[in-house]
Amino acid sequence: MQREAEYEESVAKEDQPAVPGETQGDNYFTGKKTIETVKAAERIMEAVELYREETAKMKEHKAICKAAGKEVPLPINPILMAYGSISPSAYVLEIFKGIKSSELEESLLVLPFSYVPDLLTLFNELIQLGSDVELLCRCLFFLLRIHFGQTTSNQMLVPVIEKLKETTISKVRQVRDVIGFNMAGLDYLKRECEAKSEVMFFADATSHLEEKKRKRKKREKLILTLT
Repeated sequence: MQREAEYEESVAKEDQPAVPGETQGDNYFTGKKTIETVKAAERIMEAVELYREETAKMKEHKAICKAAGKEVPLPINPILMAYGSISPSAYVLEIFKGIKSSELEESLLVLPFSYVPDLLTLFNELIQLGSDVELLCRCLFFLLRIHFGQTTSNQMLVPVIEKLKETTISKVRQVRDVIGFNMAGLDYLKRECEAKSEVMFFADATSHLEEKKRKRKKREKLILTLT
């Protein structure tokens, strides 16, 4: 515990800017770096590295199956098996979902840019599936803001960003339509309940008023008795 406290103190006192190339005073995204945010960033990096390894294994496995002319069983990663044999991309999403909302941006700030291209590709894949669109869009937009110069100047990322633009606009509209439909449905149910329970509401209000009158009369009698 003492060593962790010392490490957290040393991390918090670091003078390095959160965004490469920016000075401490000019950095818009300043915040306190803690041992929790550093650990969260490490979990994201480990998840991305696992995604890279598993993606490479899948490509190699497809080539082996094609050469053999038959399906060859692919061993499942023990980590993925522990999460119910989910896909590598779904595992990365689970890691993001496990990070506290208050620590999410700080964890992304600590993340090196070398992991960002993989995350952009992953976000596009997951958003297309409609998985946790709000969370993924929050992470996506924040990463694009803090790494705007590097992402826009990288020609290899331009097609990815174009795909992300189409995907996010489409899925956010879908989410907005679903929310609007649900809100309209809830409003309708509310009106129906109020219409059916109108008599009960008035009865409750009347009984409440009568109770107040009884209490007031008791106080008046008490005052007359004392006087």
